[in-house]
Amino acid sequence: MTAIPIAVPAKPALPTIRRYRATGLLTAAVFVALELGAALAGGPQWTEMINPPGLLARYLATFLTPAPSLLRAGSDRVMLSFQLFLALKALLAIGIVGLMWWRTRPALKCAPALKHLALAAQLLAALALNSLAFHLLVAVQLGALLPLRRALACLAIQILLGVGVDMLVLASASQDLGDGRVFTMMAMLSTERCLLILGFALAWLARQELQGRLQLAASHAQLRATQSLLGDTVRASERMRIARNLHDAVGHHLTALNLHLDLASRQSGDKPATALATARELAHSLLAEVRGVVSAERQEQDINLRHALQLLCAGIPTPAIELAMDAQADACSPAAAHTLLCCVQEAVTNAVRHAGASRLTIEIRGQGDLLLAHIADNGNGSGDAPEGNGLRGMRERLAAQGGVLRTGSAALQGFWLELSLPMKGAQS
Repeated sequence: MTAIPIAVPAKPALPTIRRYRATGLLTAAVFVALELGAALAGGPQWTEMINPPGLLARYLATFLTPAPSLLRAGSDRVMLSFQLFLALKALLAIGIVGLMWWRTRPALKCAPALKHLALAAQLLAALALNSLAFHLLVAVQLGALLPLRRALACLAIQILLGVGVDMLVLASASQDLGDGRVFTMMAMLSTERCLLILGFALAWLARQELQGRLQLAASHAQLRATQSLLGDTVRASERMRIARNLHDAVGHHLTALNLHLDLASRQSGDKPATALATARELAHSLLAEVRGVVSAERQEQDINLRHALQLLCAGIPTPAIELAMDAQADACSPAAAHTLLCCVQEAVTNAVRHAGASRLTIEIRGQGDLLLAHIADNGNGSGDAPEGNGLRGMRERLAAQGGVLRTGSAALQGFWLELSLPMKGAQS
């Protein structure tokens, strides 16, 4: 099978996805730098260690340093707890950024449970840090990566857990802060949680806009491919009409002319006129040329399926499509070409809208009188979901042409289709 290189001049969605991811990672890195920088600048005297890492650092410092006395003011314990606090905070913050980098990779291949576990680990780290910035990073990922209902449920859990952590932390620090300051900070922290809803909504809107652009690009590519195949079909139909007209009109008149010239030649006796003989030869030659033109027009009825598939694959921003097609598949009939193109369009549409795939492979080859195609992606797979209208329509379309369709899911990830149909279609 000869692979077909597809030159794609521009795929606007891929740079957009990379820009979104790079922006998120850069924002996370800035949040880490600001959080750690503020703590370093404040020092142990001005840094409020009232989150879980701070409380844990103080608890550990009590075992690693001697108790304060008249000779020891306890500054070493304060410094150690501050250093432990910075270490724990840096570890959790870097862990959030690392998991965010891993979870948002475009070509991530792992079980869905691991993806959800990565988000859960980021949520736990954000709860431990009790920082609005890192909570906002998690909320944005929920809106950008999960289905809407599941994302809303996770966001509600995140907000409730965050409020619970705030209450526990402030309750443990109420003796140092005073009742009035505790209520003020509680109200302020609860109000800040509303920003998570705003970040979630912005991420979901950006996701919807990107999906709309992808679907629009896919529809445009399908339209171009269909126009290409329709243009070939119209041209083939027009050539057939011209060939029939030549055969029925000009061919019949030339045949009648030859008959009359033959009759005139026999009636002229042993010495027919030179002009009559020349006219007879020219008429025979013209009839042969017309028959040759008619035969050539009837034979040049090939449909350029390869070009239509190239237009379709080149116009899809994502997933990345690898197309391979052998020379024997080019000889299929217009009916078979149209059926195959419609099936490929449906497979590409499913990969764009539902599979979440980053790569799609299409292999088409001819085997005897059959046209075979294998289409596979590395997306979410079908699971136990029932067969939808798209796959049922493909089966019906193939059955009308005498073809069959087989489908299946990969072990961990992906979905594949195998279809076969007669090269000449059901009407040949």
